[in-house]
Amino acid sequence: MVAVKYVNKSLFLFLFLCSSAHLIAQKKSNNIAMVMPFCSKQILANPDCYDAQLGNLCREYYQGALIALDSFERAKVAVTLSVFDTENDSMTLLRILQKTQLKSSELIIGPVLQGGNKLMSGFVKETGVYHISPLMTFSKTRLDDAFWISANPDIPTYATFLYNYIVTQNHDSANIIIVSDKSPLDKNITTVLKQIIPKSKTVSIKFVEYERGFNMIKYLSQSLTNHIILPSSNEATVNGVFKNIKDTNDGFTMTTYGFPQWLEFKNMDYEVWQRMNVTVLSPYFIDYDNEQVKIFIESYRARFYTEPTEAAFKGYDQLLLFGMELATNGKNFISKMENKTFSTLNTRYYFKRQEEGASYQNYFLNVLKLEELKLRRVN
Repeated sequence: MVAVKYVNKSLFLFLFLCSSAHLIAQKKSNNIAMVMPFCSKQILANPDCYDAQLGNLCREYYQGALIALDSFERAKVAVTLSVFDTENDSMTLLRILQKTQLKSSELIIGPVLQGGNKLMSGFVKETGVYHISPLMTFSKTRLDDAFWISANPDIPTYATFLYNYIVTQNHDSANIIIVSDKSPLDKNITTVLKQIIPKSKTVSIKFVEYERGFNMIKYLSQSLTNHIILPSSNEATVNGVFKNIKDTNDGFTMTTYGFPQWLEFKNMDYEVWQRMNVTVLSPYFIDYDNEQVKIFIESYRARFYTEPTEAAFKGYDQLLLFGMELATNGKNFISKMENKTFSTLNTRYYFKRQEEGASYQNYFLNVLKLEELKLRRVN
């Protein structure tokens, strides 16, 4: 366990966006615990160990959180951050749960993985403290845990968010085509779409199985806007669909919808993406033209001599957001956050209770479009 109370390097105040006058004068320290599988011993012994990727991800998150502590210091908001390494081991986590520092915490960030969250659920039922799942997306985990907050939308949320986005943009008039490749992502997305899409006279829905050489043009409409949903993480599938329709889109208005995995593709033809009017849903987006982003990057480089990763941005944003809400509203802060939108550097957060289970989840996704060979957020 490492206790960190403030860090002495200056950094810009993102806090001024949400600060209030009474916080400046407060004396009470807000106790936050970070309980994550840093796997420090394993990585020091072998940098290429099995848990190295997970541990480094958590370390990058922690480094972003350290930058956030500067902002609390500048705003004179007292925050004590206690850090625990679970070593990705359930017995180690159980020992941590017995520590006095953890029992006195008013907010817990972590654990990261499903098993750790299950163990933490029993602990927080006794303490009444919320714990945040900071990095992972859980699609099948349904914990009976009223104190669990998931900072990332689950996969079924992508389906409902996308359908609502399409209908809202097109005033209930659209031709929606879901191209299935039977991948795990497809099964999650398509199953939910089949459940939530109502029968409508103005919305046409077609479910199509992808195969080489299939004729996409016969599913397109010339009178309605075509919305082609490709719930696939397979680059070959996406390129195959694009190849099939790229020369047949004259006279058709269309948008093609993809998912975060598309941003990792190695052989993207950006000109084809623009012709297909590609729109990607993502829980994460950085606008590098944003002045606050530039200042954060400069400060991170100065401290750690490297570029901030996605995990670093999340560590910074989430500690600022939840730390300020804790300082303002106490340990039951989530009731004040529900159904409100909070803007941060890497995304926006919109929390509400899940329909299944008592836990809270972020339901916001960034809608990204490729314009002039550059991704831009359009929502």
